[in-house]
Amino acid sequence: MKRFPPELVDTVIDFCYDDPAALASCGLVCRDWLPASRYHIFSAVLLTPQNAPAFLELISHSTTIAPLVCDVELRFTAGSSMPHLQLAPILMRLPHTTHLTLCPKRDEVVRPLCTSSLAHALLTLPLVHLKFDFRSRFESLEQIIDCVCLCAQLESLELGGSWMRTGDFSAPPLMSRKLHTLTLTCDLDNFLTWFMALEDEMPVIQHLFLYHIVQREIDTVAKYLRTAGPSLQSLTLAFRDHDAPDRLAAQTDLSQNTSLRTLTLEGASPGIFSGLLAFLSQLTLCEYSTLSIALTIRHSNHPLAIRPLRTFHWPTLDEALSTTPFLKRLSLTVVEPLTRAPLLDAMADIMEQLPLTRARGILVR
Repeated sequence: MKRFPPELVDTVIDFCYDDPAALASCGLVCRDWLPASRYHIFSAVLLTPQNAPAFLELISHSTTIAPLVCDVELRFTAGSSMPHLQLAPILMRLPHTTHLTLCPKRDEVVRPLCTSSLAHALLTLPLVHLKFDFRSRFESLEQIIDCVCLCAQLESLELGGSWMRTGDFSAPPLMSRKLHTLTLTCDLDNFLTWFMALEDEMPVIQHLFLYHIVQREIDTVAKYLRTAGPSLQSLTLAFRDHDAPDRLAAQTDLSQNTSLRTLTLEGASPGIFSGLLAFLSQLTLCEYSTLSIALTIRHSNHPLAIRPLRTFHWPTLDEALSTTPFLKRLSLTVVEPLTRAPLLDAMADIMEQLPLTRARGILVR
């Protein structure tokens, strides 16, 4: 019997990686196709109260599936018995899980899930990435810290949701020193305050992503950026308040972040342009080898939003962008604030205001 070339088999299976039905069909073609198909099907699993019992039964009767799982997303509700009765047994049967996402179906307080139910699994699994989904809502910051500090191999942490209270507690020096990537999407000042209290035990963050920054968080963000110093390689600052970029730039000196290679900014116009101009003046004080800037502008076509954009002093920004020697790439995206649909006409208008930057060839959509 003639066999397909291995390269062709891999191409077909990789093409179907997000289609479980097609992957299952690939596994039925011949025995040689089965291992790769099975890996794509089970390497990442989504568990819900509805499918958890069947999945637990599946891995109880098959010894080949559990070792394939490395990425687990748990979607649950507070009224479900899944967190208490099934979560720990399932996770303990998936010893190669490196990525874990906790994703409640709606805003809920999940105190029972994050303490006794998860403790043993978090201690034993080789987790390198832990994510608390943006929809999560927790009883206290301490509850989150307790979970995070159980993951000794953690390299990446993503915290969404909010905490009803921060609580007063000592900062345990137990966080993984391997942590290099930190993503915060809500109440980020509370976590950063605790994080900086670790002092010498604080992990060195190389990639920092901060979303929904509001006015009250500016002081804390500025303080952390000063603390981070030359360790930062990539930085994302997404602002919710219109005038937050200007205020943060006034309290920050990015020339101290000498290893920075990627800067991503998001905010409403024209405030985000003022912030970019202020950050550029800081970056010119430091000799970077290369720097890429990605800019996402939330833009409204309402007359009250268009007027200040038209009065912005574009020549100053254009000159700053075109004369920054280490700036190798500026990507520009303009989106509608609510739907995030691309606004191509608005983007074309903005690009028209930057002729020197366009001529330099660094401006891309």
